[in-house]
Amino acid sequence: MRVKLNPIDIESQSLSWLCIKPMLLAVRGKDLSAKSDMYNQLNEGQKGLYLFYSFHNHTKTLEEFYWFSAYNINELKSWNGIKKGLNYFKNIALSEVLEDIEILIAEQNRLKKTVNQRDLENDKRLMNDVIALYDKYIDCSETSINRMNDWIKANRTEFIEDDV
Repeated sequence: MRVKLNPIDIESQSLSWLCIKPMLLAVRGKDLSAKSDMYNQLNEGQKGLYLFYSFHNHTKTLEEFYWFSAYNINELKSWNGIKKGLNYFKNIALSEVLEDIEILIAEQNRLKKTVNQRDLENDKRLMNDVIALYDKYIDCSETSINRMNDWIKANRTEFIEDDV
């Protein structure tokens, strides 16, 4: 399930997003079964992009980052898949940041039953820890996206229809 791109898109900073965007948009708002079915149709590289961007696109604020991390760990059980996808692209630094996030969420889970965005308002230490992780995440994700883009350019046939 490869994508068709304009030749100019190959040099885009959004290349990795463009290679998975149609798949993610096709299942937006659908149930977990539809999302899982789409995921299962993808090759390993596409699976890595799919899980990364399904998370990354929900991390635009500190609160989203915190809550959506917990949601992926506790509810979707997709955290290990996200890390596996990053490892496919040799994104070790970002994978390590996700390990740190997982430790923080596990500690929150141990302290209480649910994680919500208000946790940050009510716990200064937690807020500071999440800010530090979010800053690392932003830095590492930019580098990782560039790495994914380079990987795609070197392995176009895995991602792009009709090699341009």
